[in-house]
Amino acid sequence: MSQLKCGAAERVVTPALGLNIPQCMSFNPATGVKDELYTHAIALEQGNKTVILISIDTSGLGTAFTRRVREALHREIGVDPRAVMVSAIHIHTGGPQLMDVYWGQGEDKAVEELFLRETVDAALAAYRSRVPVTARFAMGFEDRISFCRNYQMADGSIKTNPGHKHAAEVLCPVSEIDCTLSTLRFDGEDGKPVCEIVNFACHPDTVGGHEYSADFPGEMRRKLKDVYGNSHTVLFLNGCSGNVNHLDAFRFLDPAFRYPKDHYKYMGGILAKDVLQLHEALEPTEGEVIDFAHKRFRAPRRQPCATDMTWAEEALSDPARSKVDKRLAEELYRLQKHPKRFELVEMQVIRIGDVFVVGFPGEPYADIGMRLRDRMIPHQLILSELANNELGYFATEPAFSANVYEARLPSSPFEPHVLDRMIDTAEELIQKLLKNGKRQ
Repeated sequence: MSQLKCGAAERVVTPALGLNIPQCMSFNPATGVKDELYTHAIALEQGNKTVILISIDTSGLGTAFTRRVREALHREIGVDPRAVMVSAIHIHTGGPQLMDVYWGQGEDKAVEELFLRETVDAALAAYRSRVPVTARFAMGFEDRISFCRNYQMADGSIKTNPGHKHAAEVLCPVSEIDCTLSTLRFDGEDGKPVCEIVNFACHPDTVGGHEYSADFPGEMRRKLKDVYGNSHTVLFLNGCSGNVNHLDAFRFLDPAFRYPKDHYKYMGGILAKDVLQLHEALEPTEGEVIDFAHKRFRAPRRQPCATDMTWAEEALSDPARSKVDKRLAEELYRLQKHPKRFELVEMQVIRIGDVFVVGFPGEPYADIGMRLRDRMIPHQLILSELANNELGYFATEPAFSANVYEARLPSSPFEPHVLDRMIDTAEELIQKLLKNGKRQ
């Protein structure tokens, strides 16, 4: 079997000031830079197969952006477009979205061109810098910094982020979350790390304000560079975090408690220490097979019903309702006027030895990834949300029946049976790659 090769690169993609930081569904112009935003790329080659993984410090990206990246890389180096995974980290303090349509929140064509140019350049630089490597993997557990954000309340309802106001009414989190932390590191022939992929699930929405920031993933990357040097590329993939963030509702039982403004530094520091500990347990992946598989299927979208439109009318007529509710209501009216009946759902899996990177085109609830992990034991999975597209939240029960924020239209576009099909498709693609490997 031919030698596994790897190259990595990163580029700064911090937009100009004055552009939109897409928080809380209202225009939020950037006034400064807390820390730089990046696009990262890792290129892997074994035999006649090449795969490229890209991670971008942005809240979301759409199929048009992904297609342009894939087409550019195919044109420049001949890589199969199906072998390129483009993931958004879901940074809430990034610049304007790279979405096909994002509810009119200040998209900017110049920013899209900046991200496209630098992302393609990073991927090409990664490909052209590839060297012989050994892939090594380790998986651990971190439960101190991420929490289910939906809670069962004393009155039987489910609330998202109850906060101080409702802390005394909280009974328990609605569901478990996936606290898996994993790293896949690529070491050169001299034994020194070339780059690594770090995977953990939590909403990067801990900073807020009017300054660009890469949130806790950026802090984690900086800490690891302090150890391995500035050339060490850390590609972060955010896991299934649709119902996961940094807020522990039980902390708010103390009326005086407030999360500090630099909490993202604490989170990034914790993850960096965890990753360094995992480096002591790294084990070579079985074989050096590089492969990829993807599948698209047509899925019906939910349509606004009478109850949805009554809620939208009430939200728009009530001055006390939140900006989020009003934006959701406006989008419901847009969907009613311009119905979208179906969605093309792309599932993608990239194989690196005995590790499988699974891309979901939206924000899945944690249990979606956990169900897939359970099915695929003993195989190791890296789960990436917002891969190649942003279709919305993929909410599950009991939050779906409770009609919480992530499960309502327009946030959640599909009925639960579509989510089952996504899991089935991911398993199908992994099994296909396993069979391919046996034939090699």
